[in-house]
Amino acid sequence: MTVSQYIIEGDKMIELKSKKIWISWTLVLILVIVNIFPSLVIAKEIESDVEEESEEESKVLSLDEAIEKGLENSFLLEQVKKEVELAKLIDKNATSSKQDLYDAKYDLLSASYELDDGRIEAYDSLAQLDSAEAALSNGIAPQDIPLPNGYTIPKGTNIRSFLNEVGLGDMVESIIASVQEQLDENRVALDEGLEALEAANKEYLSAKSEYDATITFAMTTVARKLGTSTISSLDATALADLLKEMASISNEVTAYSYNIYKNQVALLIQNSYYEALKQQKLLEAKDKARERGLLQYELAKAAYEVGAKSKDDMLLAKSYYEGTEIAYELQKKDYINAMTELKKNLNIPLDEEIILVEKEAEEIEDFDLDKGIQSGLRARLEIKKAKAQVAIYKELKKAVDKTYDHNDNQYKEAELLIEKAEIEYNKTKLDVEAEIRQSYTTLKAMEKSLEASKELLDNAKENLEIAKAKYEAGYGISNALLQNLNIESMSGTMVEVIAAEENLASMEERVIEITNGYNLARLKYLNDIGILPY
Repeated sequence: MTVSQYIIEGDKMIELKSKKIWISWTLVLILVIVNIFPSLVIAKEIESDVEEESEEESKVLSLDEAIEKGLENSFLLEQVKKEVELAKLIDKNATSSKQDLYDAKYDLLSASYELDDGRIEAYDSLAQLDSAEAALSNGIAPQDIPLPNGYTIPKGTNIRSFLNEVGLGDMVESIIASVQEQLDENRVALDEGLEALEAANKEYLSAKSEYDATITFAMTTVARKLGTSTISSLDATALADLLKEMASISNEVTAYSYNIYKNQVALLIQNSYYEALKQQKLLEAKDKARERGLLQYELAKAAYEVGAKSKDDMLLAKSYYEGTEIAYELQKKDYINAMTELKKNLNIPLDEEIILVEKEAEEIEDFDLDKGIQSGLRARLEIKKAKAQVAIYKELKKAVDKTYDHNDNQYKEAELLIEKAEIEYNKTKLDVEAEIRQSYTTLKAMEKSLEASKELLDNAKENLEIAKAKYEAGYGISNALLQNLNIESMSGTMVEVIAAEENLASMEERVIEITNGYNLARLKYLNDIGILPY
């Protein structure tokens, strides 16, 4: 090599070294800017936060605060509360209605007896009056007739003969007229009594008609609610007892259901809060991926501009970065929708700004499945309702016992309805136990996934650092990730870096999903076993 060639080659080497040094400083500068700029932004944000601290604090909404607010604002709970109040009122009314039916049955029965006695007495009096008038018209004393001089005309005696014997023959007409006047007064009084008796009978029939209509309506209601077909009527007092028991059982179950629904509303809020948090974390993960993509693109672009890397690398990095931008915008949509759903469940203005507080995965607890099943079979609302249905049909059978014989179809139907309710109760117990076991299995699976997820994320981060180092060094060594993706030949290239970027983003999202999934699985299991924290 000649001196001049050596100089030329030396100049080229110096120029290339200068380019490499410039590239290195460019990379360092970009890294420094990337690392410092957030600090500057944070510093400005801190200054701004000092001024708006109280305003920001008012927007922060923890999970517990969200549950409290949601329970206060819940339309469903207000409806259930009204149903509880209504059931309580119905139960109270059923007590007085039961007594009213008892009293009405007794009063109507007493009135019926009194009317019958009144009719017998009135008709007997009428017969006596007719007999007296017939006797008087024939000159016979219908009853003992006292005379002014101390004599008495005995009943059944001929008035004229008696008066002639005692020397009072001239008083015959006046005595007969006096007795007739008394009989006429008695007839008027008797007619008035018969009219009053007829009016009382009409009132009795009207009251009985209303009573019968009430009993019919009550029986129709019972038949509809209990699904009876042959049991079309019941003894009034037995029906009253049944209605009271039905109201009491309904009141008990409805009152119990309030706490169940309250906790279900809390669970709904927790689910939507965790979902919004998940979407927020995914948005942050997409933002991190976007930042990493931008940094990678700027590095590739800077390297390309000084001739250190190919245009393919720059374009590939640019394409990846643009993909992260699109993914970020799509995730923003999901985040906004999740926040809207949360606000709807909290019943707060949908345009109100709220800031969610990040919540880590709940502590892993060692739940006892057998105790959980026992708790669920004791506390679940479905169990309470099915058990109450059995109790109601047993009360129906008591009412049927007072009305029908054991050989009647009505009695057989009552027994079949009890058996049917018991089958449904046993089926409900089986369904509840199966649901609890499934929730427990899901919870345990999420526990294992949660424990493994952290290691996956750390491995993905390490893979990315290795890929970047290999790319910057410019040599390739195959690894498990590339083999899994079938791109071993791309080791040390931008393709490997992007593959590692995508793998890290995927792992970040997976950890978020698993953490959220574990929290929700835990909440569902507690709800399924009937634990009522609210």
